[in-house]
Amino acid sequence: MDDRFYRNRARVLRELATEADPLIKGRLLRLADNYDDMTTTQTARDQASKRPEQSAHVDSRDGN
Repeated sequence: MDDRFYRNRARVLRELATEADPLIKGRLLRLADNYDDMTTTQTARDQASKRPEQSAHVDSRDGN
């Protein structure tokens, strides 16, 4: 399967989650995250999760 398939599947699951009850919504969102993790390119979610680590790394070099 290619990245386009995984990204599309994650998008469909997120759309379904908007109308689901809270328990199912959480499961659908976790499944969508799993599909995002299968892609070889970085998604917006991956980039956002890495930003705090990078800023923490820069702060540690300053000695603060």
